[in-house]
Amino acid sequence: MFRKTKIVLFLIVLAFLSVFSLFARGGNESPAAYAGEEGRITVYLSGPEAMLQKLEDVFEEEHGDVLDFVQMGCGPLRQRVWTEMESGGIQADVFWGSDPLVYIALDERGALDEYRSAGEAALKDMYQTDDNFTLVGERYGVIIYNKDLLSGNDVPRAFSDLADEQYSGGIIHADPAQSSTALALVCGLWDVNGMNWDGQKALADNGLFLTKKNSDVPNKIQEGEFEAGIAPHDAVLRLQKKAKKDGYPTPLAISWPAEGAIAIQRPVAISRNESRPETNQAVAEAFVDFLISPKAQNLMSQFGFVSVLKEASATPGIPENLNIHRVNWHELAERQEAVREGFAALFE
Repeated sequence: MFRKTKIVLFLIVLAFLSVFSLFARGGNESPAAYAGEEGRITVYLSGPEAMLQKLEDVFEEEHGDVLDFVQMGCGPLRQRVWTEMESGGIQADVFWGSDPLVYIALDERGALDEYRSAGEAALKDMYQTDDNFTLVGERYGVIIYNKDLLSGNDVPRAFSDLADEQYSGGIIHADPAQSSTALALVCGLWDVNGMNWDGQKALADNGLFLTKKNSDVPNKIQEGEFEAGIAPHDAVLRLQKKAKKDGYPTPLAISWPAEGAIAIQRPVAISRNESRPETNQAVAEAFVDFLISPKAQNLMSQFGFVSVLKEASATPGIPENLNIHRVNWHELAERQEAVREGFAALFE
């Protein structure tokens, strides 16, 4: 509703200019009003539904009915938190499940709470960070293939092999314009290829098909629509496990690339909101603590994710002494838009 008084109109304009000035500075000094219910927190997250349900059940056994999960894909999660931040404040208390790039960008904008979990001392050194987010798990960008269609010497052993003519029109990858994990994979592949487009241009020239979601990649390969593709490893492990449990064969297989499986971490963060009630802040902090606890880490490992803990069992299905390619996500965060645009240009 509009008020027909000059004083109120002046105050509205003044408030608008204050908000505009705030975002022009890239800051987040003025706390957004808290939209949630006291005693309950909202969590934006992505991941396997069965895993998220188990995590919610285990946490609430101890803390009561305090979580409202809003589940979405990693791409929509990235878009939603960024849009809400630019509109005045992230509505979720906690968000978890997208790639490191968006967390780094949000941290630089002052949108993340500065909470540091005491449980981080139990993390492997490579997963300890000075950023205002916590690394909860890791997944690997790998080659997925259909073993009914490819076997022996026909199986691609490196990302670069997928540029071979024998795979022409038979390879698939998620679109980085729609999936944040796909964007992380594209950034990782760009890094693997010596920070140039030669490798990915060769894939594009070989008929690389772009799909909307990472989950489409193993599904379409399993159905025989494509011979091979690039996607995170964990979905394959879950589909293999389901096939074994239900007693049917699956042609899905992983080829661990010679260049190194691309390591992509899954951070969790608490949004910065100085209007959040103390009880809700305590629940948010407890949930972050829980995600890096042995109980939660072991549960996530059952769904294919790699634990970040020093004392952790190996994830079933992942080879020992795996060749892993680790990228500098902070460096890539500064170049991600250029990488996204460079990849899109390959398909023009």
